Amino acid sequence: MLKRAGMRPLRALCLIALMAAAFLIGARLWNYAVNPAAYGSTLMWYSFRLAGFSMYGGLLGSALVLIFWAGFGRMRILPLLDALTLPAAIAFALARVGCFLSGCCYGVPTSSILGVVFPLRGGAQETLDSMLSMVGMSLATARYPTQLFELSLALIGLVPALIIGKRMKGGSVFLLYGIWFSAFRLAILPLRSLPYEDLVVNAVYPALYITLIAIGVAALTFVNKETAQLKADVPYVNI
Repeated sequence: MLKRAGMRPLRALCLIALMAAAFLIGARLWNYAVNPAAYGSTLMWYSFRLAGFSMYGGLLGSALVLIFWAGFGRMRILPLLDALTLPAAIAFALARVGCFLSGCCYGVPTSSILGVVFPLRGGAQETLDSMLSMVGMSLATARYPTQLFELSLALIGLVPALIIGKRMKGGSVFLLYGIWFSAFRLAILPLRSLPYEDLVVNAVYPALYITLIAIGVAALTFVNKETAQLKADVPYVNI
């Protein structure tokens, strides 16, 4: 995708490697900021364990690398963002498959037919569940499979964004999908079971999503209004 956007393969690989590293660093720092209680004797903020990551911190880290890369290379960033939209969406969908199979990132308890019982994790929990099962009790609780909700919505919104965005000004694919992505994350937020403080869940993340949606709509309007104005300035000649 980056090659189609005019980048040489070796440079594209270097950019992807830097963005991947920045994603992990940003995701860990963001998670440490919003969930400091998870860090202590078993997990440190500088740990190399593949745990304790928050996606928006990773996206911010990758975005900063991309901005600096485009600036130093004197490349237009909007075509690069459009090129990265499809692989980023697919990566998110695959990550949500992994979360579902791993039994993490699930939703709040529910008694509806949509509920899924995820297996308990950890030796202590398994021992307790085994003891309770002997007296006819269980810790098993049906929860919303928010991983599958987000996976489905991520793929559903991808096709319209690609089709409609390609008919518009460069950068529109990324902006359209970014608006859709933030909107469905905002809609699913009340169904997610997050180990964060109430302030983070009820204020910080909703404000983040709403801000991103507003910025996306404003940027999309500005980019395409500028294109429409350029077309209007060109005199029409009937031959």
